[in-house]
Amino acid sequence: MTRTWSEAKERSNPFTLKLICWLALHTSRRFARILLYPITLYFLMTSPRVRKASVNYLRRVSSKSPGLNDVAKHIFWFAATILDRVYFITDRLDQFEIEIFGNDILDGYTKDRRSCMLLGAHLGSFDALRSLGINRSNLHLKIMMYHEHNAMMMRVLDSLNPKLAASIINLADDNALLKMKEAVDQGEHIGMLADRCREEKFCNCELLGDQVKMPTGPLSIACIIQVPVFLFFPLYLGKNKYAIYIEELSGPLDIARNKREKIVADLMQKYTNRLEHYIRLSPLNWFNFYDYWSDEEK
Repeated sequence: MTRTWSEAKERSNPFTLKLICWLALHTSRRFARILLYPITLYFLMTSPRVRKASVNYLRRVSSKSPGLNDVAKHIFWFAATILDRVYFITDRLDQFEIEIFGNDILDGYTKDRRSCMLLGAHLGSFDALRSLGINRSNLHLKIMMYHEHNAMMMRVLDSLNPKLAASIINLADDNALLKMKEAVDQGEHIGMLADRCREEKFCNCELLGDQVKMPTGPLSIACIIQVPVFLFFPLYLGKNKYAIYIEELSGPLDIARNKREKIVADLMQKYTNRLEHYIRLSPLNWFNFYDYWSDEEK
């Protein structure tokens, strides 16, 4: 069983990914979505890791024991958002009905070119937010992520929109923090996903009734650059509907170093509480298909 997300191997190949992208862009979205059924069946039948992680998660958010059909629907939801990434990345937003809640929270910062940090999770579609950011001339957004994870897929998707690809800051880059600081100095927002740990520092938080490790790095960075922190959760609602929720987590984090650890831990639990809220609002949007609670082999 894969114990961490970084150990998971890609299960596709460049030809298949490019073929799916080509079909998505040269046929209708309705036709392309037919591909989701064999893709779902393939992962359902060939990936015990995915099945086990899905069952373990669904058991936590449901009053009944999840069956194979529930797992299939969970995988299908994930596959649907992956397909939609092609449309988001290529600026085909007319394919979707997108409702944004809390966008006014960012308006003042965006208008005055003041920076903030946006924290999300592997819940829903990250590209629903970043494509809106890159295509709205007044919303300047840089995304910090580990580009080498799912590198094959990232290369294919990045080739669809080099402008969008240029908005990514690779966290594995030695100059990542310097690039982030330059972006902040220019009034750009910084977006990160904060629900997965690598080898960085972490704190224990409670999520869906059990302890999980949450990275403290994103909020520690926010403390260093002293920017406010907002949360974003772009949820897929089925068919062509998305809802993007934005809310404030904290004002500018000007915190003395000796108090930083406790405050960061408290804020991470607050982040985790809001994450759980949106998980329960739309459970099928959870896309961490690995041993997230580190209890599947106990």
